[in-house]
Amino acid sequence: MRRRLAYTGGMATPSSPRAARPVRSVPLDLASTDDRSFRFLIDYWQSKQRGGKLPGRTVIDPAELKRVLPQLLLIDVQREPLDFRYRLAGTLTYDIFGFDLTGRRVRDIPPADWGETVWRSLAELVEARKPQYVRLDFTTTDGNVCSYRVLRLPLAEDGVTVDCVLVMGDFGLHPREFRADLDAAFGAPK
Repeated sequence: MRRRLAYTGGMATPSSPRAARPVRSVPLDLASTDDRSFRFLIDYWQSKQRGGKLPGRTVIDPAELKRVLPQLLLIDVQREPLDFRYRLAGTLTYDIFGFDLTGRRVRDIPPADWGETVWRSLAELVEARKPQYVRLDFTTTDGNVCSYRVLRLPLAEDGVTVDCVLVMGDFGLHPREFRADLDAAFGAPK
């Protein structure tokens, strides 16, 4: 039987039926990233900006992003009501999540707390219209704290209203090891 996870003092720990969120999103300083893939994508996104406006999805050329394509996601922003749907998911994300994210709503990605945490972060990005660089932390049922970094870059065809988000994750481990950690924390996907 899977133990519930709870947060005490900002740290995830196994136990307690009062579990709030088994996933925590921690903001990181975008300027401090030393990861070459993240830096490459940040520089690429900035090169597509014109006159201080956000780049649109149509100026993103997959041929120019070959080296990071397996790690990339494109998430469409839907309005009235606000929601987020995966438009495109790189091949590495299938290995990580165990299924294709394409076409799914962010809140539909199990477990529910995971999808909700990501949804809230995306809603903040849409409002702020600024990149996000975060670390997502979760704890396995045996108490191992796992994390990965995510870069989210807003896209806007009109240069202002965010209508898509370009996302790249750094899962650190080999995809199958990371998938095993997710299964240990939340159970295997059904």
